Amino acid sequence: MMSMSSVQSVGVALGAVIVLALHPSQVPAAQPAAGAAPSPKTVLVKKYLNDCRNQSSKDASCDKLKKDAIDILTDDLHTLGSSADRTYFLSILPIFKSDAAELRIAAADAIGMIGPQDGDVDLLAPLANDPVPDVRQAVSQMIGRGKGTALALLKQRVIPMRVGRTPDRPADPAKLGLPVAPNSLYLFDLSDESLGRLSYVAKNTNEATAFFKGKAKKGPFQLEEFKDKYRFQFQDEEEAMRKAQEAEAKQMENIKPPDPTNVQAYTEFMQKIASVGARQGGRLYLDSYQPNLFGTPTVYVLEERQIGQRSYPTRYVVLYQEQALRKPGYRLAWMTAPDSAIKTAQVASLQEEQQEEARKKENAAMKKKAEELEALTKKKDAAEKKQFKKGQEDLEKALGF
Repeated sequence: MMSMSSVQSVGVALGAVIVLALHPSQVPAAQPAAGAAPSPKTVLVKKYLNDCRNQSSKDASCDKLKKDAIDILTDDLHTLGSSADRTYFLSILPIFKSDAAELRIAAADAIGMIGPQDGDVDLLAPLANDPVPDVRQAVSQMIGRGKGTALALLKQRVIPMRVGRTPDRPADPAKLGLPVAPNSLYLFDLSDESLGRLSYVAKNTNEATAFFKGKAKKGPFQLEEFKDKYRFQFQDEEEAMRKAQEAEAKQMENIKPPDPTNVQAYTEFMQKIASVGARQGGRLYLDSYQPNLFGTPTVYVLEERQIGQRSYPTRYVVLYQEQALRKPGYRLAWMTAPDSAIKTAQVASLQEEQQEEARKKENAAMKKKAEELEALTKKKDAAEKKQFKKGQEDLEKALGF
């Protein structure tokens, strides 16, 4: 176990390296104090920054320098994290501005070891939206190691949906014909173009609401009201997607897997198989709006089209309050199933709807008959009571009472 003085020296060295890594222009020419030699770590990192950082061409020596520099910082970050000393928390945060995903992952590991607290939520929440999936994974694990109700809520909200070191690219809503409110931030793990769902946080609730209200064809609806109003339409869409998923899975069964020795090809093949089954679950997750995470969502229909014998909300937006992220949010949603698949699914649901309407009419008729019978019974009872009372009065008169 490292001594406290050793940890402190690592902290000082790391601080200098952070300045070098993030703000190299602020570092003057190396002029070590009299009798003091520059840290080997600082020398190596500075050499990488001076000789390699701005090189556009591939250079084997620079690749080696970069790897060594990252290894040094990673070790130092883990050393600071293992100290569990919160005084290093703010010193580690700037590492998340590094362009090296490995360093951002190591910084998340270090803060996880130190132990995040509820008061850190506003600083940590933005880190969960890193473009690199593996960094988001590390940040999620970091948040999970903290204690407090706010952190527990944030952990529920930041569930990594993908893995890998390749940065995700935000979907282009303009190509999809979708409007995005001003001052919006794209959320990587809560968006999936293949599922027809893109999520954002907005700067201002009123601004986002006014923007979508101006674009809406119908609404606002409360979420449950919206789901009920278009219940059969959503049922058709789910059935169409289920059929497509079954067909895709069957097609995958007929494809011969690549040779396992070809690791990349085999991994991609297995990921594709897994994605077929996970897609439906991902959509269900994105369409679940738990009150503790989303408050009371409101829906605006942005486009409605006639498909077959029904009118469908083919584009809509769900506005909500991000309870964990402490910001207004919204999700753009659109139909991904082709019209032909919707029409096929519609055949069964139209029959179901007709049967439901028939049951409603039958129940209404039975209810009306029951009410009429009840009214008749009450009328009969009232007449009998009246007749009995008159008979009693006549008897009393006859008896001289």
